[in-house]
Amino acid sequence: MMGFLCSMHYKLMKTFYFCNVELQITYKDLRTLILSKCEALEELPKDIGKLLRLKELNLAFCSSLKALPDSMSQLKGLKHLNLLSCVQLKSLPNSIVHLSQLQTFQLGKCDKLENLPMEFGKLQSLVELNLSSCSQLECLPDSIVNLSQLKTFQLSDYGKLKNLPMEFGKLQSLVELDLSYCSQLRCLPNSIVNLSQLKIFRLSNCGKLENLPMEFGKLQSLVELDLSYCSQLRCLPDSIMNLSQLKIFRLGECYKLANLPMEIKKPQSLSQCHKLEVRILLIFKAKVTYHYYVVIRQI
Repeated sequence: MMGFLCSMHYKLMKTFYFCNVELQITYKDLRTLILSKCEALEELPKDIGKLLRLKELNLAFCSSLKALPDSMSQLKGLKHLNLLSCVQLKSLPNSIVHLSQLQTFQLGKCDKLENLPMEFGKLQSLVELNLSSCSQLECLPDSIVNLSQLKTFQLSDYGKLKNLPMEFGKLQSLVELDLSYCSQLRCLPNSIVNLSQLKIFRLSNCGKLENLPMEFGKLQSLVELDLSYCSQLRCLPDSIMNLSQLKIFRLGECYKLANLPMEIKKPQSLSQCHKLEVRILLIFKAKVTYHYYVVIRQI
Protein backbone atom coordinates (compact mmCIF):
# COMPACT_ATOMS: atom_id res chain seq x y z
CA MET A 1 0.00 0.00 0.00
CA MET A 2 1.25 3.44 -0.89
CA GLY A 3 2.67 5.36 2.04
CA PHE A 4 1.18 8.66 3.07
CA LEU A 5 1.50 11.37 5.65
CA CYS A 6 -1.26 12.02 8.13
CA SER A 7 -1.77 13.19 11.67
CA MET A 8 -3.21 11.56 14.74
CA HIS A 9 -4.39 13.52 17.76
CA TYR A 10 -4.92 11.99 21.15
CA LYS A 11 -4.96 12.73 24.84
CA LEU A 12 -1.24 12.49 25.60
CA MET A 13 0.22 13.76 22.33
CA LYS A 14 -0.84 16.70 20.15
CA THR A 15 0.22 15.31 16.79
CA PHE A 16 1.85 12.12 15.59
CA TYR A 17 3.03 11.56 12.03
CA PHE A 18 3.52 8.22 10.31
CA CYS A 19 4.25 7.23 6.73
CA ASN A 20 3.40 3.55 6.56
CA VAL A 21 -0.18 2.41 7.16
CA GLU A 22 1.06 -1.18 7.64
CA LEU A 23 2.60 -0.17 10.96
CA GLN A 24 0.93 -1.97 13.83
CA ILE A 25 -1.34 0.41 15.72
CA THR A 26 -0.25 0.48 19.36
CA TYR A 27 -1.64 3.82 20.52
CA LYS A 28 -4.43 2.41 22.66
CA ASP A 29 -5.19 5.75 24.30
CA LEU A 30 -5.92 7.41 20.95
CA ARG A 31 -9.14 9.42 21.09
CA THR A 32 -9.20 11.21 17.70
CA LEU A 33 -7.80 9.99 14.38
CA ILE A 34 -7.84 12.48 11.51
CA LEU A 35 -7.02 11.11 8.07
CA SER A 36 -8.98 13.63 6.01
CA LYS A 37 -7.69 14.37 2.49
CA CYS A 38 -5.31 11.40 2.50
CA GLU A 39 -6.09 11.02 -1.17
CA ALA A 40 -3.85 7.97 -1.77
CA LEU A 41 -5.37 5.95 1.07
CA GLU A 42 -7.20 2.92 -0.35
CA GLU A 43 -7.90 1.01 2.86
CA LEU A 44 -7.40 1.17 6.60
CA PRO A 45 -5.10 -1.18 8.51
CA LYS A 46 -7.00 -4.23 9.72
CA ASP A 47 -5.87 -3.73 13.30
CA ILE A 48 -7.64 -0.35 13.56
CA GLY A 49 -10.15 -2.18 15.74
CA LYS A 50 -7.56 -2.18 18.52
CA LEU A 51 -8.11 1.54 19.09
CA LEU A 52 -10.69 0.76 21.73
CA ARG A 53 -10.80 4.31 23.13
CA LEU A 54 -11.24 6.04 19.79
CA LYS A 55 -14.07 8.59 19.83
CA GLU A 56 -13.69 10.29 16.44
CA LEU A 57 -12.55 9.00 13.06
CA ASN A 58 -12.34 11.51 10.21
CA LEU A 59 -11.83 10.09 6.71
CA ALA A 60 -13.41 12.96 4.79
CA PHE A 61 -12.17 13.48 1.21
CA CYS A 62 -10.19 10.23 1.15
CA SER A 63 -10.95 9.94 -2.53
CA SER A 64 -9.26 6.56 -3.05
CA LEU A 65 -10.79 4.76 -0.06
CA LYS A 66 -12.70 1.75 -1.39
CA ALA A 67 -13.69 -0.20 1.70
CA LEU A 68 -13.73 -0.27 5.49
CA PRO A 69 -12.43 -3.26 7.47
CA ASP A 70 -14.82 -5.44 9.49
CA SER A 71 -12.61 -4.80 12.51
CA MET A 72 -14.14 -1.32 12.77
CA SER A 73 -17.04 -2.95 14.60
CA GLN A 74 -14.67 -3.30 17.58
CA LEU A 75 -14.56 0.50 17.99
CA LYS A 76 -17.31 0.34 20.58
CA GLY A 77 -16.62 3.86 21.90
CA LEU A 78 -16.66 5.61 18.50
CA LYS A 79 -19.04 8.60 18.52
CA HIS A 80 -18.21 10.49 15.31
CA LEU A 81 -17.49 8.94 11.90
CA ASN A 82 -16.88 11.19 8.89
CA LEU A 83 -16.80 9.62 5.42
CA LEU A 84 -17.78 12.79 3.54
CA SER A 85 -16.77 12.70 -0.14
CA CYS A 86 -15.25 9.23 -0.06
CA VAL A 87 -16.14 8.97 -3.72
CA GLN A 88 -14.84 5.41 -4.29
CA LEU A 89 -16.64 3.85 -1.35
CA LYS A 90 -19.29 1.44 -2.67
CA SER A 91 -20.58 -0.19 0.49
CA LEU A 92 -20.28 -0.36 4.26
CA PRO A 93 -19.47 -3.54 6.15
CA ASN A 94 -22.54 -5.07 7.81
CA SER A 95 -20.61 -5.10 11.06
CA ILE A 96 -20.71 -1.28 11.20
CA VAL A 97 -24.16 -1.51 12.80
CA HIS A 98 -22.42 -2.64 16.01
CA LEU A 99 -21.01 0.85 16.62
CA SER A 100 -23.50 1.27 19.45
CA GLN A 101 -22.16 4.65 20.65
CA LEU A 102 -22.05 6.35 17.23
CA GLN A 103 -23.75 9.76 17.35
CA THR A 104 -22.84 11.47 14.06
CA PHE A 105 -22.36 9.73 10.72
CA GLN A 106 -21.33 11.78 7.68
CA LEU A 107 -21.79 9.96 4.35
CA GLY A 108 -22.61 12.92 2.11
CA LYS A 109 -21.24 12.94 -1.44
CA CYS A 110 -20.26 9.27 -1.39
CA ASP A 111 -21.04 9.09 -5.10
CA LYS A 112 -20.62 5.31 -5.50
CA LEU A 113 -22.30 4.16 -2.30
CA GLU A 114 -24.99 1.72 -3.49
CA ASN A 115 -26.64 0.54 -0.29
CA LEU A 116 -26.69 0.62 3.48
CA PRO A 117 -26.66 -2.45 5.73
CA MET A 118 -30.16 -3.87 6.20
CA GLU A 119 -29.80 -3.56 9.99
CA PHE A 120 -28.67 0.07 9.86
CA GLY A 121 -31.36 0.90 12.38
CA LYS A 122 -29.31 -0.77 15.11
CA LEU A 123 -27.26 2.44 15.38
CA GLN A 124 -29.52 3.47 18.23
CA SER A 125 -27.33 6.34 19.50
CA LEU A 126 -27.26 8.15 16.15
CA VAL A 127 -28.26 11.82 16.45
CA GLU A 128 -27.13 13.15 13.05
CA LEU A 129 -27.06 11.32 9.71
CA ASN A 130 -25.95 12.86 6.40
CA LEU A 131 -26.76 10.96 3.19
CA SER A 132 -26.95 14.00 0.92
CA SER A 133 -25.72 13.69 -2.68
CA CYS A 134 -25.38 9.88 -2.50
CA SER A 135 -26.36 9.63 -6.16
CA GLN A 136 -26.16 5.81 -6.46
CA LEU A 137 -27.94 4.91 -3.25
CA GLU A 138 -31.07 3.07 -4.36
CA CYS A 139 -33.21 3.15 -1.23
CA LEU A 140 -33.25 3.44 2.53
CA PRO A 141 -33.45 0.23 4.56
CA ASP A 142 -36.76 -0.10 6.43
CA SER A 143 -34.84 -0.47 9.69
CA ILE A 144 -33.77 3.18 9.47
CA VAL A 145 -37.03 4.14 11.18
CA ASN A 146 -35.63 2.58 14.37
CA LEU A 147 -33.11 5.41 14.83
CA SER A 148 -35.09 6.68 17.79
CA GLN A 149 -32.53 9.35 18.83
CA LEU A 150 -32.04 10.86 15.36
CA LYS A 151 -32.48 14.65 15.35
CA THR A 152 -30.94 15.76 12.02
CA PHE A 153 -31.42 13.80 8.79
CA GLN A 154 -29.89 15.20 5.59
CA LEU A 155 -31.12 13.56 2.40
CA SER A 156 -30.80 16.47 -0.04
CA ASP A 157 -29.87 15.76 -3.66
CA TYR A 158 -30.58 12.05 -3.18
CA GLY A 159 -31.19 11.46 -6.87
CA LYS A 160 -32.68 7.95 -6.78
CA LEU A 161 -34.94 8.35 -3.77
CA LYS A 162 -38.53 7.75 -4.89
CA ASN A 163 -40.15 6.89 -1.57
CA LEU A 164 -39.51 7.08 2.13
CA PRO A 165 -40.20 4.04 4.33
CA MET A 166 -43.90 3.81 5.19
CA GLU A 167 -43.17 4.01 8.92
CA PHE A 168 -40.90 7.05 8.60
CA GLY A 169 -43.02 8.78 11.23
CA LYS A 170 -41.46 6.58 13.90
CA LEU A 171 -38.44 8.94 13.93
CA GLN A 172 -40.05 10.79 16.83
CA SER A 173 -36.93 12.74 17.85
CA LEU A 174 -36.37 14.27 14.41
CA VAL A 175 -35.95 18.06 14.51
CA GLU A 176 -34.55 18.81 11.03
CA LEU A 177 -35.30 16.95 7.79
CA ASP A 178 -33.79 17.99 4.47
CA LEU A 179 -35.25 16.39 1.33
CA SER A 180 -34.43 19.27 -1.02
CA TYR A 181 -33.41 18.37 -4.59
CA CYS A 182 -34.80 14.83 -4.29
CA SER A 183 -35.86 15.01 -7.91
CA GLN A 184 -37.56 11.57 -8.02
CA LEU A 185 -39.58 11.90 -4.81
CA ARG A 186 -43.27 11.75 -5.70
CA CYS A 187 -45.02 11.61 -2.34
CA LEU A 188 -44.54 11.54 1.40
CA PRO A 189 -45.80 8.71 3.61
CA ASN A 190 -48.84 9.62 5.69
CA SER A 191 -46.92 8.66 8.84
CA ILE A 192 -44.64 11.68 8.38
CA VAL A 193 -47.24 13.81 10.17
CA ASN A 194 -46.28 11.98 13.39
CA LEU A 195 -42.90 13.76 13.53
CA SER A 196 -44.08 15.83 16.48
CA GLN A 197 -40.66 17.41 17.19
CA LEU A 198 -39.90 18.45 13.60
CA LYS A 199 -39.00 22.15 13.34
CA ILE A 200 -37.29 22.48 9.95
CA PHE A 201 -38.59 20.71 6.85
CA ARG A 202 -36.95 21.39 3.48
CA LEU A 203 -38.59 20.06 0.33
CA SER A 204 -37.43 22.62 -2.22
CA ASN A 205 -36.75 21.48 -5.78
CA CYS A 206 -38.64 18.20 -5.38
CA GLY A 207 -39.80 18.45 -8.97
CA LYS A 208 -42.11 15.42 -8.93
CA LEU A 209 -43.81 16.01 -5.59
CA GLU A 210 -47.52 16.47 -6.33
CA ASN A 211 -49.16 16.73 -2.93
CA LEU A 212 -48.76 16.68 0.83
CA PRO A 213 -50.52 14.38 3.31
CA MET A 214 -54.00 15.63 4.22
CA GLU A 215 -53.08 15.82 7.91
CA PHE A 216 -49.87 17.76 7.31
CA GLY A 217 -51.04 20.32 9.86
CA LYS A 218 -50.27 17.87 12.65
CA LEU A 219 -46.62 18.95 12.43
CA GLN A 220 -47.30 21.39 15.24
CA SER A 221 -43.63 22.14 16.04
CA LEU A 222 -42.78 23.21 12.50
CA VAL A 223 -40.99 26.59 12.38
CA GLU A 224 -39.65 26.56 8.81
CA LEU A 225 -41.18 24.94 5.73
CA ASP A 226 -39.63 25.22 2.28
CA LEU A 227 -41.67 24.02 -0.71
CA SER A 228 -40.10 26.35 -3.27
CA TYR A 229 -39.56 25.03 -6.80
CA CYS A 230 -41.89 22.06 -6.26
CA SER A 231 -43.04 22.49 -9.82
CA GLN A 232 -45.70 19.72 -9.76
CA LEU A 233 -47.30 20.71 -6.45
CA ARG A 234 -50.95 21.44 -7.22
CA CYS A 235 -52.55 22.23 -3.88
CA LEU A 236 -52.00 22.56 -0.16
CA PRO A 237 -54.09 20.67 2.38
CA ASP A 238 -56.40 22.86 4.45
CA SER A 239 -54.80 21.47 7.60
CA ILE A 240 -51.64 23.44 6.80
CA MET A 241 -53.33 26.37 8.51
CA ASN A 242 -52.85 24.54 11.83
CA LEU A 243 -49.07 25.07 11.77
CA SER A 244 -49.30 27.57 14.59
CA GLN A 245 -45.52 27.82 15.20
CA LEU A 246 -44.56 28.40 11.56
CA LYS A 247 -42.30 31.42 11.06
CA ILE A 248 -40.89 30.93 7.55
CA PHE A 249 -42.94 29.48 4.68
CA ARG A 250 -41.47 29.35 1.17
CA LEU A 251 -43.59 28.53 -1.87
CA GLY A 252 -41.75 30.36 -4.65
CA GLU A 253 -41.86 28.97 -8.19
CA CYS A 254 -44.56 26.36 -7.51
CA TYR A 255 -45.80 26.71 -11.09
CA LYS A 256 -48.88 24.47 -10.83
CA LEU A 257 -50.08 25.73 -7.46
CA ALA A 258 -53.23 27.58 -8.45
CA ASN A 259 -54.90 28.19 -5.09
CA LEU A 260 -54.09 28.65 -1.43
CA PRO A 261 -56.35 27.55 1.42
CA MET A 262 -59.02 30.22 1.96
CA GLU A 263 -58.01 30.76 5.58
CA ILE A 264 -54.49 31.88 4.62
CA LYS A 265 -55.91 35.24 3.54
CA LYS A 266 -57.24 36.03 7.01
CA PRO A 267 -55.05 38.18 9.30
CA GLN A 268 -55.17 35.63 12.13
CA SER A 269 -54.04 32.73 9.96
CA LEU A 270 -50.47 31.47 10.43
CA SER A 271 -50.26 34.02 13.21
CA GLN A 272 -46.62 33.25 14.06
CA CYS A 273 -45.42 33.43 10.46
CA HIS A 274 -42.80 36.18 10.15
CA LYS A 275 -42.15 35.63 6.49
CA LEU A 276 -44.42 34.16 3.85
CA GLU A 277 -42.97 33.88 0.36
CA VAL A 278 -45.52 32.75 -2.21
CA ARG A 279 -45.30 33.13 -5.96
CA ILE A 280 -48.10 31.47 -7.89
CA LEU A 281 -48.28 31.07 -11.64
CA LEU A 282 -51.77 31.06 -13.10
CA ILE A 283 -51.90 30.12 -16.76
CA PHE A 284 -54.92 31.24 -18.76
CA LYS A 285 -54.48 29.86 -22.28
CA ALA A 286 -51.32 31.57 -23.56
CA LYS A 287 -51.33 34.33 -20.98
CA VAL A 288 -49.26 34.03 -17.81
CA THR A 289 -50.14 36.12 -14.79
CA TYR A 290 -48.03 36.43 -11.65
CA HIS A 291 -49.70 36.89 -8.28
CA TYR A 292 -47.61 37.74 -5.27
CA TYR A 293 -48.63 37.21 -1.66
CA VAL A 294 -45.87 39.18 -0.03
CA VAL A 295 -44.39 39.33 3.43
CA ILE A 296 -46.90 39.22 6.28
CA ARG A 297 -44.43 40.60 8.77
CA GLN A 298 -40.93 41.44 7.69
CA ILE A 299 -38.22 39.60 9.65
